[in-house]
Amino acid sequence: MAGAPKKVLIYPCGTEIALEILKATRYSRFYTLYGGSCSRDHGRFAFARHLDKLPFIRDGDPEEAVRQFNERIRPYKFDFIYPAMDGVLTVFARYRHCLDPVVIAPPYETAAITRSKLKTYQTFRDLLPLPEIFATAAEVTKFPVFLKPAVGQGAVGTLKVDDAESLRLNQQDGDGRLILEYLPGREYTIDCFTNARGRLIYCKGRSRDRIKNGISVSTAPCERSEFKRYAEIINSTLTQRGGWFFQMREDSQGELKLLEIASRIAGSSALHRALGVNLPLLTLDIFNGVEIDSLALNDCEPELDRALHNSYRLNLEYESVYVDFDDTLVLHGQVNVELLAFLYQCLNRGKKLILLSRHEGPLAEELQKYRLLGLFDEVIQIPHDAAKADCIKHGAGAIFIDDSYGERKAVQEALHIPVFDPAMIEALMMP
Repeated sequence: MAGAPKKVLIYPCGTEIALEILKATRYSRFYTLYGGSCSRDHGRFAFARHLDKLPFIRDGDPEEAVRQFNERIRPYKFDFIYPAMDGVLTVFARYRHCLDPVVIAPPYETAAITRSKLKTYQTFRDLLPLPEIFATAAEVTKFPVFLKPAVGQGAVGTLKVDDAESLRLNQQDGDGRLILEYLPGREYTIDCFTNARGRLIYCKGRSRDRIKNGISVSTAPCERSEFKRYAEIINSTLTQRGGWFFQMREDSQGELKLLEIASRIAGSSALHRALGVNLPLLTLDIFNGVEIDSLALNDCEPELDRALHNSYRLNLEYESVYVDFDDTLVLHGQVNVELLAFLYQCLNRGKKLILLSRHEGPLAEELQKYRLLGLFDEVIQIPHDAAKADCIKHGAGAIFIDDSYGERKAVQEALHIPVFDPAMIEALMMP
């Protein structure tokens, strides 16, 4: 893959799928990543390069909508477009001939089947164990049952129904929801990777231990003998390419039954990166012509747990950073790694770093001890009766970081510059 990095548009870039693609590929020297949004989504906080107000692509959009999208992105000369939502993937797969960039997606026939639960169940009716499907409410003789949209994602539109009256009230002809056997057991996601020649070279299951809004936010590797066999059946029936997954759940007898198949990576497939398998990057690589026939696996047992993450945008310009040492950069004998990451971010952006400390004793020896010697443009060590504000010479072009409220208050009152304690550093981190 010699030459200039390939330009990749991830769209829409505010989804959990997009954020995992970003995290998994942002350190590759072979790709330059852009996020694309049609609305004010989280992507504008996550991507250093971001295209706003792109045309909105949704399920069923006509060819003309894709052509308009292509005209909007054409000036950027993207090499690839990485769809990060099921409906977008299906539309782009169908009209890939209208897009200048290569679409990271399987053939449309595969995308169309996996987009629809009904088409998926019809395709695999005689190949995989499926939940019982009721054509009408009158056919249901045992409750509870489960309502699920034929086309959808996450848990949107799903509902457990406990009795006939609730089913009558919640299920209407033509609302697009399937009436399915309720599966009460454990749920699993099986993440897979198919290489450019169609060979399944990775298949590993994981438990879905805690789920929010249809997303597995607590997951760990979990193997059953059926996973690989079912993955091979899916792979031989559909033309998959790159990362994809399927989900299964146990019925009341502990037997696995298919929930869905997706022709994309799952957000929580991040778990596999701990095992040495980077599914988003591997997928991008094979569309970029890289031959991948085997994978190197780490011998460990990871567990992934996800929660909300804070991202900020500050209307703040500065050229110099003044930072305290004791209890700020070093606390309880350990370096504050988040603050250190921020300082290196500042170095990357050409900011000046000044250590401003009342430390008693040889400060250079302490810096050497913590491998921090040489990090700062200037080291200022002052006595306890001196004012830190008197040592800050960059006025409005500086910020000040100190664990002491009194020190921060004095500097802000004297110089009117932004001040931060160590817990505020996350607000300064940039994508």
